[in-house]
Amino acid sequence: MEYVLGIDLGATNLKAALVDKDGKTKGFQSIPTQKGNGPQPVLDQILDLIFGFKNKLEEKDHLIGVGLALPGSVDVDSGVCLYSPNLGWKNEEVSKKLQECTELGVKLINDANAACLGEYFFGAGKGRGNLICITIGTGIGTAFILENKLFVGASGFAGEGGHMVINPFGPHCSCGRRGCWEALVSASGIVARAKKEIESQNLKTNLERYKDSLSTEIIVEAARQGDRLALKVLEETREYLAIGLVNLVNIFNPEQIVLAGGVIGAKDILFNGLEKLVKKAVFPGFCPELE
Repeated sequence: MEYVLGIDLGATNLKAALVDKDGKTKGFQSIPTQKGNGPQPVLDQILDLIFGFKNKLEEKDHLIGVGLALPGSVDVDSGVCLYSPNLGWKNEEVSKKLQECTELGVKLINDANAACLGEYFFGAGKGRGNLICITIGTGIGTAFILENKLFVGASGFAGEGGHMVINPFGPHCSCGRRGCWEALVSASGIVARAKKEIESQNLKTNLERYKDSLSTEIIVEAARQGDRLALKVLEETREYLAIGLVNLVNIFNPEQIVLAGGVIGAKDILFNGLEKLVKKAVFPGFCPELE
């Protein structure tokens, strides 16, 4: 059996799994991303994963290549990460460095594009000719299937919907601007806004004791228990999420939107009423086709 090693390089976690030609996975590993000291420690982690999976293969199985998805602008042909604000990388020759060490072909792709292709061929968006995929984690990735083809734009970098400005007076984003969708709706954005609310002390909350270790999981659990500040932050997040989705629907008129990523674990609270908010605000006539 021939396998490709699929690697998802996130700002928080590095995940890997062997994948066959039918999209079935064999084995899975997730480790924290060591991104604090530049690209090399992360590249060393990736090499460890590649050799680790390769050495565990049975004699009849073969690793024929590596697919590496990461957040940011990627030159697919050269395998260079041009810019990743969440990783702090610029013009990093990722494919070349990994290929020299492994003697395997290493294909680089933007993580949101990879997720969208996965949904289109094997997942919730299978058979949808016009599809938007949104991944919400440490940042926000957006990708588009238009007329059964991945849309990459004139330079190959289309899909940075996470950096459309929702509130020009909002919090600073990792890209250098203010009020980007990512700065408001991503896991890091949710935590940052919650910390700001705690400091303002406008609402009574149990989150004060978690100030130094606050996470979306803690905020969501507090909201489930009725914490007013946590509920306020997540309600605002839902509204910001809806605004961004409406913008994208009005531009691309998709058949379906697929939401994925770490923040999706909070869907019982975060997504409650989201579809209604979006369908109420989108351009008239778009709703009947939208799922």
